[in-house]
Amino acid sequence: MGVPGRRGPVIVVALFLLGSCSSPATVDEHPSGAASASPTPSASPERAPGSPVRFRTADGVRIAGRLFGDGPVGVVLGHSIDGDQSEWWNFAEMLAENGYVALSIDFRGYCPREGAGCSGEGSTGDAWQDVLAGGAFLREHGVQRVVVMGSSMGGTAAVVAAAQRAPGLAGVVTLSAPTECCGLVADRALVEGIHVPGLFIAGRFDAEAPMEARALAKWIGSRGEFLILASGEHGTDLFGLATPDVEQRTTQSILDFLDRLREG
Repeated sequence: MGVPGRRGPVIVVALFLLGSCSSPATVDEHPSGAASASPTPSASPERAPGSPVRFRTADGVRIAGRLFGDGPVGVVLGHSIDGDQSEWWNFAEMLAENGYVALSIDFRGYCPREGAGCSGEGSTGDAWQDVLAGGAFLREHGVQRVVVMGSSMGGTAAVVAAAQRAPGLAGVVTLSAPTECCGLVADRALVEGIHVPGLFIAGRFDAEAPMEARALAKWIGSRGEFLILASGEHGTDLFGLATPDVEQRTTQSILDFLDRLREG
């Protein structure tokens, strides 16, 4: 599947099949009950909400993003390999409405245009640096605590970024993140070095994704938790194309996690 506006080839490393764990977890085999948050389907690039921003990574790559909201806690949002930052826009607006700053970014090598920005050249294997730079940008603009979050490949990048122990880092959240993808490796040795809480979400019927979520939660130790939902959707589709119950559960679980970090 091609990547719109993508420059250059992408090599996807095969996912490793991982076992279960004893970390704190929620397995939602048959989700039911209404959560207070509303579902947040993906936005179209033409909509272009928020405010456009640009910043540079430590290795000099220009990153395009859009900024939403205001507050002491900010969230950097990384997209999937076949997407761009627009897949996060509705979710980012919801975060802003709940008192968070949200920064959606286009990873290096992605140039979707049509309102979604255009980042500089680079390899997906270095996407974690884009996440770190997004966190630094938020800190420079008054955010006190930063949470890194990503969908699929973006989740792997967020995990690798979280292991760098950047100033102000408060947590990491992933949706269907593989432990190896696209030149990024979030193996046990790396994840065990993360010192902040983590929430790892996946659909039960999404191939290896639930096992990967369990593994990440296990490796991060007592700070890790995973949520397995009764869905086959992947990444941000868990709140864009899934059933209403799954969409609400995904969104509310993330909000609850962020609220705990904000209040802690």
